[in-house]
Amino acid sequence: MVWDGIVACDLFFAGMGAWTFVFAVLAAGRDDASRKAKLAGVAVAFVAVALGALILAVDARGGLLNPLRYFNLLGNFGSVMTWGVVLISLFLVGAFICGVLLVLKRKLPRALEVVTGVLGVGVSLYTGVLLSTAPAFPLWNLAVLPVAFVVSAAYTGYAAYALAARFTLPSGTALPAWTGKVALVLPVLEVVALVALLVVVSATTGSAAPFATQSVANLLTGSNAVVFWGGVVAVGLVAPFALALVRTRKGEAAPSWFGVAEAVCILVGGFAFRYTVIMAAVPMFA
Repeated sequence: MVWDGIVACDLFFAGMGAWTFVFAVLAAGRDDASRKAKLAGVAVAFVAVALGALILAVDARGGLLNPLRYFNLLGNFGSVMTWGVVLISLFLVGAFICGVLLVLKRKLPRALEVVTGVLGVGVSLYTGVLLSTAPAFPLWNLAVLPVAFVVSAAYTGYAAYALAARFTLPSGTALPAWTGKVALVLPVLEVVALVALLVVVSATTGSAAPFATQSVANLLTGSNAVVFWGGVVAVGLVAPFALALVRTRKGEAAPSWFGVAEAVCILVGGFAFRYTVIMAAVPMFA
């Protein structure tokens, strides 16, 4: 596996797609009027996670061209990569069945929605754990990074579903009221997780300390500072939080484009977060 910017695409699409499904299940009603919105969310989830898996296969340097590697991988349940393959595969099967049932206008079994949603949460958690299994990179701290990635994935999943619902829900139909609180709570939680990551990594001791310090410096003041402060913080957290706050207070009086702008900012910030975490990490063998 080569840790470069392309991996950020896999991590972004997998996490975002998984939580798009979760929000489609939680926010879309089970009535016919909400069917298109739920179908759109499930379709986005399936395509995004499948695309992320394809990117990972291509970036695995030979994995796509050597299928036997995957059969060998499935036999090694001590590998985090194996867990990821299993979680992603089962999630895609569940999402595909949900999509087919929605197209056929059949009622989705609640158990199928719940199991697939839980698998989706597992997929988003896996994206952080995958990086954390590379101990040579102190920035990818196992104790904090998976949590930060799950929160960020939930935020991007909310944004993706909000966009899908905006163009598929019947005119005059709004998202459930609780999603407005989600739009305000998730960015705060992501800030907390991000600060915790930087603090924990900065406190690294021993031989890894210089590399941990340099990684944090790369994010805050170094080569990735522009993307971090501009893309992750300003565009991905501050801007959507401000838009959500104004939109919540004004209600129906808020400009219609606020929701779209908020969702786009969240998605840009979510990708920027993964990109900077990967590119700023300094390996101990550097």
